[in-house]
Amino acid sequence: MERGKLLEYMTIFGAAAILGVLAYIAAVGLYEIDNYGAVAEKTAFGAGQYETIKVTAYRYGWIFEYPNGSKSLNTLYIKAGKLYRLELTSSDVVHSFYIRELGYKYDTVPGFVYTAWLKVDKPGVYNVLCAEFCGAGHYRMLGRIVVEP
Repeated sequence: MERGKLLEYMTIFGAAAILGVLAYIAAVGLYEIDNYGAVAEKTAFGAGQYETIKVTAYRYGWIFEYPNGSKSLNTLYIKAGKLYRLELTSSDVVHSFYIRELGYKYDTVPGFVYTAWLKVDKPGVYNVLCAEFCGAGHYRMLGRIVVEP
């Protein structure tokens, strides 16, 4: 085999090997990202060590539904140091559940339920904003989280 052909084949197979390794790494990483909540729920968090709160965005507010069936509008009440599983969705358009003080932001999309985990150690009141333009009254879509000791 001539030298030019050998280099050409080595380049092709080398590039294919590198792309194969990168594809494998990406596939494993995406699988971990997509299944993090399910795995974490069963292992790290343990069953029953958290409460599930349903969060529904609507124009122009938030509905928080607690495990006992009670609801609150625009104010989420939680305990400091306790783990919460939030099930985020929207009833109309895309919104974004944004808590600036905690660096916490999740989008809410109609027809989808996203699982997010929240644990706040410091008692206080935190603002909940919508970080996705959702219509003319977007500026009124303000909520808060009251973290009790």
